[in-house]
Order: sequence, then structure tokens, then C-alpha cells
Amino acid sequence: MSRLTRFVGFKVVSADVKLPEIRIAHYFEFVHLKTLLEALGIDCVLDVGANRGQFGRDLRAIGYEGRIVSFEPVPRAFADLEALTARDPLWSGHPIALGTEKKTATIHVPDETSGSSFLDPVDDLRIESVEVAVERLDAVFPTLDLGGKVPKVFLKMDTQGFDLEVFGGASGCIDSILGLQSELSVVPLYKGMPDYLEALAVYEAAGFGLYNLSLVNRTPTGRILELNCYMQRH
Repeated sequence: MSRLTRFVGFKVVSADVKLPEIRIAHYFEFVHLKTLLEALGIDCVLDVGANRGQFGRDLRAIGYEGRIVSFEPVPRAFADLEALTARDPLWSGHPIALGTEKKTATIHVPDETSGSSFLDPVDDLRIESVEVAVERLDAVFPTLDLGGKVPKVFLKMDTQGFDLEVFGGASGCIDSILGLQSELSVVPLYKGMPDYLEALAVYEAAGFGLYNLSLVNRTPTGRILELNCYMQRH
């Protein structure tokens, strides 16, 4: 960093000018994601916890042209996702959740469906309870339309405290997964969710190394609340 850049930067900080940190972090997050997908030769993204298809839209916006397979169990969110996938021949959607075992489970759905979780929220929220189907990823993996070839998979997980359950159900297809994304909560948002260090340790023990950490949001006092971690197979 040049002296001039440092001088201007410190003046901005001294003047208490607040830059849009989340937006800046989001931009660099997708710069690194695009680089990672290209470096790994990814041709299939498994979008687990797809909600209304926001991540899939972002993938297309940064130039990813491969297959996207999205999973979203909440009916009113899946309806919007399905409308998106209908317009994209390389994007499919499945109205199920993923976990460590095949079962029916209750998911808690707040007004903003992106916060839906199988875990109880720490804060009191107005939620509805919905019964949904849960499958193991390695059980449904052979049934997915992956273009008739051995795919190079990137596993994106955003399941509000349930990512390790999703990952645990992928053991039978783990060799196809070259990279992953998982949302880590530094401050727990749901009761009984794993600690962020615990989650990182599980991924590392499975053969993945940390590629990037990206800020998702902070608490009102400025403490990190959530991060997205990006990992690649060693």
C-alpha cells in the first residue's frame, strides 16, 4: 500500500466515514468464487438450501454456465425457485431437504423464508411449522441429471445450522465434490447448531482446505455474526 493510499484511508477512518462493507465483501466473495469454480473445473453446482434461487441467479450473473441442481423443501420458496429453473435447461430444482437420513421432519419457517431451519431459533420469531421430506445426498446423487458424465461438483450449503447434517449425508459421493461453501455462524442463531470451528474441523478432516472466508453480516455492535467459508479438496 502506497503512502498516499494509507494517508487517504486513515483520513476516511478518522472522519468516521462508513463504507458499505457488506456490499464490498459480497463483491470480492464472488470474485473469489468465480476463480475457484474455474480453477477446479466445476461443471455442476449442488445448491442446498436454495430458497428462491438467489444463489443460482448469482452464479449465472458471474458467468457460470454449467449445471445447477437446487434443493429447497419449503413449498412457498420452492414455487419461486421452480419458476426460475423452468427457464434454464441446465438448472433443475428438487422440493426436498438433505440430511444424514431419509425421513420426514419439521422445518421452522419464518416470514422471511431464507431463515428456515430444522433448528429452533435463539430469538423468538413468528414461525410456521412445515413437514418436509429429507433425503441423503449420496442416495439421490445417482438419480440427478448431471449430463451423463462424471461431474466435478461444487457443494453449496446454506441451511441455517444444518450444513453438517447435509455434509454427513454426502459421504457416498464425496469423491465427486471438489469444493464447497458453508455458512458459519460465529454467534449462534439457532439452538444446538455447531460451532464454526467445529464445522471447519469436520470439513478439513474430510480432506478440504480453506480457500476463502467472506463476511455475511455483523451484530449491531460490530462483532462478526456469520461468515461464508469456501473450501477446496487438498
